[in-house]
Amino acid sequence: MAQVDPAVTRRKFENALGQLAAQRPILDARGIFLVGTPTYPSIELVFVPRRPLQFAVPITQSGSIFLPPGTSAIGTAGLPNLAARAFKAHFELSDFDLRAPSLQFRDPWTDELLDYNTMFRAFEYEKHRQVHLVLLGDHPTERRPFLCLRGIREYHEHPQHSGDDWLQYRNDISFFSIVMSVWRACIDLPQPTLIQQSTGVVQVQWSAEEKS
Repeated sequence: MAQVDPAVTRRKFENALGQLAAQRPILDARGIFLVGTPTYPSIELVFVPRRPLQFAVPITQSGSIFLPPGTSAIGTAGLPNLAARAFKAHFELSDFDLRAPSLQFRDPWTDELLDYNTMFRAFEYEKHRQVHLVLLGDHPTERRPFLCLRGIREYHEHPQHSGDDWLQYRNDISFFSIVMSVWRACIDLPQPTLIQQSTGVVQVQWSAEEKS
């Protein structure tokens, strides 16, 4: 059951779309693209990573120095034609802005919800907490991966964040700024590196740059 007059929510939905249209050059430059014609209450954006994927392999020789048997170093190189996976961000603005926008991560082609085990990772950088993971695997009520970040409904309605209500921020956080926060956490900060172990097994390691 709606908690906000649908006419009011629709106006705020249209305002959110207007923000995206006004900031389209910024969105395009960051690889964020509006999908189709938005239909209330949903807005869908595809985020396309641009940062090259790093590839790391163990080496037994560094320049003219050979390493002792059984030891290795890690050599890394950028792969400019490969990047982390693109994803669709499905925002639902029902009862906006009494409630923050809800966010689902979906496959851009099939529209299926992404599986946490095969997803990218997302990070936030704060001076007092440094870099920390904000993409978590299982929301206690939604039972799916969620972005634990201010401005996202799943964050504010999580039982552990009952003291950090969305109503404290809704006058200062626009829908456009929420989209940019998703880009920063999911695209700008993370750096995926493929690491080939000496056993031949290839693993993905996610790290993040410390940016103020």
